[in-house]
Amino acid sequence: MPQHSTPGDDGNTSGRLGLLGVMMPGLAQVGPFFNILFSTVLVAGLVGVSTPLVYLIAMFGIGATANTFAQFSHKYPSSGSFVTFITRALGAPVGVVTGVVAMLGYVIAFGGIYAFVGDYIRQNLLGDVHFTGATALITAVYGVLVLLPAVLGLSFGMRTTIVLYVVEIAVLAIFVIGVLVQGGKDGFSLLPLTPHGINDPKSLALALSLTVLAYGGFEAAAPFAEETANPRRNVPIALLANVAISGLIYVLGSYALVLAFGVDHVDTMVKDPNPFVTAGHAFVPFVAVAVSWVFMSSITSSYIAANLETSRVIAAGARGGLWWGGLSRLHPKFGTPWVAVVGFVAPSVAIGALSTLFSEPGAAAGFLGTYGTIGFLLMYVVTNVALVVEWIRDRRAGKRGHVFSRLISPVVGALVLMIPFWGDFQPGQAAPYKYLPVLTVLLILAGVGYMLVLRNRRPWVMGRAAALLSGEEPAQEPPAAETAPTTETAPTRTLP
Repeated sequence: MPQHSTPGDDGNTSGRLGLLGVMMPGLAQVGPFFNILFSTVLVAGLVGVSTPLVYLIAMFGIGATANTFAQFSHKYPSSGSFVTFITRALGAPVGVVTGVVAMLGYVIAFGGIYAFVGDYIRQNLLGDVHFTGATALITAVYGVLVLLPAVLGLSFGMRTTIVLYVVEIAVLAIFVIGVLVQGGKDGFSLLPLTPHGINDPKSLALALSLTVLAYGGFEAAAPFAEETANPRRNVPIALLANVAISGLIYVLGSYALVLAFGVDHVDTMVKDPNPFVTAGHAFVPFVAVAVSWVFMSSITSSYIAANLETSRVIAAGARGGLWWGGLSRLHPKFGTPWVAVVGFVAPSVAIGALSTLFSEPGAAAGFLGTYGTIGFLLMYVVTNVALVVEWIRDRRAGKRGHVFSRLISPVVGALVLMIPFWGDFQPGQAAPYKYLPVLTVLLILAGVGYMLVLRNRRPWVMGRAAALLSGEEPAQEPPAAETAPTTETAPTRTLP
C-alpha cells in the first residue's frame, strides 16, 4: 500500500482484523456502562418502570440505520465509511458537506464529554481538588492519554480497548446476575417489559431520543473495512451485532436496576443521585466500590475506539483529496494515521478544556454533547437517504435489491432519527439550548461553504471523489490539461 493510502498497523493493512476485532470498536464506543450509569435514570424519569422496553424499542430503531451501514459496507468496503457511501450514492458535494458536518459534530460532542470526564476525575478520583484551571488541566492530560493508543498501533489500541471493555462488561454482568439471583427488591416481574409506565407520547418520544443516542458509535466497524479480513462479510455482521449486543446489555442492565429498587419504587431510583451505587451496596457491594473506576474504564475504552475509528475516516478523506493531504500521513514506525488522530483529538480536547474555564463543566458538557450529537445524527439520516437512492438507481439498472433491507429499513431508520431532532428542537427551551436550530443551520452552512471552496479550488477532486476515497486512484492532481481550459482552437468536426 502507498504510504498515504490506507491507515493500518506497521504498514500492513491486509486481513489484520477478524470478526471479533472489527466488532470491538463499535461495542466499546457505545460505552454501555457509562450510558446505564447516567441515561437510565433520565429515561426512567420519563417512562418509569418501562425503561427496559424503551431501550429494546430503540435497539430495533437504530438497528435500521445499522442495516444501512451494513448494506453499504458490503457493496463499498472503505475506510471512508459514510463519506464514501454518501459520495457514491448522492455525489461528492453531498458527501463533502455531510463529512464536514459529521466531523465537526464529533469534535464538538467529544469536547463536551472531555469536559465532563475531566471534572469527574477532579471530583471523584483526585479528592475534589480546587485551583484555577484544575478541570482544564486534567482534561488536557486525559486527552493526551487516550490519544496515545491510537498512535501506537492498531493492535495496541485494539488490545487496550478490548481489555477495558471486558472490565466494564464483567462488572455489569456481576451486577445483573447478583440482582437477578436475589430476585431484586420485590421479586421478578415482567412489568418493565410492558408499556405500563408510558403515560403520554411526548414522554415516550423524549425517552426514545435519549435511548437512541445511547447507541451512538455502533458504526465504528465500517472505517476498518480495509484492515479486515473478508470485509464484505465481517463488517456488515459486526455492524448489526454491535447494535444487538449493546441492546441486550442495555435491556438487562436497566431491567436489573429497576428490579433492584422494585417495580413500584422507580420514583425512588429517579430521585437517587447515584442509583447504581445504591443498588450495588444492596446486592453486590463490590460493584458499588468499583463504580468510579469502571466508569473510567468504560469512557476510556469508548474514547480509544472513537479515536481509532474517526482517524481512519479523516485519513481516507485526505487520501481522496477532500481535505488537507497531510492528514493521511502514516507514522513511520507504527503505521498509524497519527496526524489524523491528533487532528481529531486536539480540537476536541481544546474545546472541552476551554469550556471549563468559562462555564460550569456539567453545563458545558451537556450543551456541547447535545449540539455535537446533531452533527452525526444528520450524517445517519443522510446515509439512510443515500441507500434509498442507491436502491432506486440499481433497480433502474436492472439490478435486484431487497425491498425491505434497502428501501423500507432505511426509511424507518431515518424516521426514528427524527425523534432526537424533535426533542432537541423543542420550542421554549432556555438558553443556550434555544439556539440549537440556528446553530444547526450554521453547522450545515460550514459544510456547504467548505464544499464550495473545494469545488472552486480542486474541481478534479469532486469529479473523482468516489474512486479517490476507495483508493482506486492516486490522489495526485491530474495534468493541467485535464483541469484547466485550453486556449487552443478546438478541431472542426464534420458530419459523416
